[in-house]
Parts: sequence; C-alpha cells; structure tokens
Amino acid sequence: MSARLKIDFVSDVSCPWCVIGLRSLQQALERVEGDATADIHFQPFELNPQMPPEGQDVAEHVAQKYGSTPEQMARNREGIRARRAMCLAQ
Repeated sequence: MSARLKIDFVSDVSCPWCVIGLRSLQQALERVEGDATADIHFQPFELNPQMPPEGQDVAEHVAQKYGSTPEQMARNREGIRARRAMCLAQ
C-alpha cells in the first residue's frame, strides 16, 4: 500500500529558485513512485509585496536590496557574462 501525501508548495511564480525546488520535488516523487503518491497544492507567496505594479528595473532592485553601488552591479554583471561565456564554450 502506498503512502498518500499532501504537499503544500508555497512559491512566488517569478522566483527561479521555486521552479528549481518544484522540479526537484517532482523528481523525488518519481523516484518513490509506487511507494508514495502526492497531492500537490500550490500556495502563492509574494517575495516582494512592496514592488510597484509596473515592476522595477532589476539592477535598481538588487542595488536597493543588497546595498550595491551601480559600479558593483556593473562588475558583477560583467563577471556573470564572462562565466556564462566560459560555460557555453565548453
């Protein structure tokens, strides 16, 4: 007899980490298929309820959230692009 699970998955639809978590949950459930079945109930969670309806520039948002200067943001952006290019080249 398989166990029946009720899972409340609380996430923000714009959060990339939530998507990763959901996929990991789905993979785990595939591994225990037959031993357990799950009813997944999606619950909304707003990561930034103060965000204006029209949104916000990403660089501006990160600078406010983490106290970064525009110069630090530019350096970080360049570092990310360089690492991405290295990964794509492999």
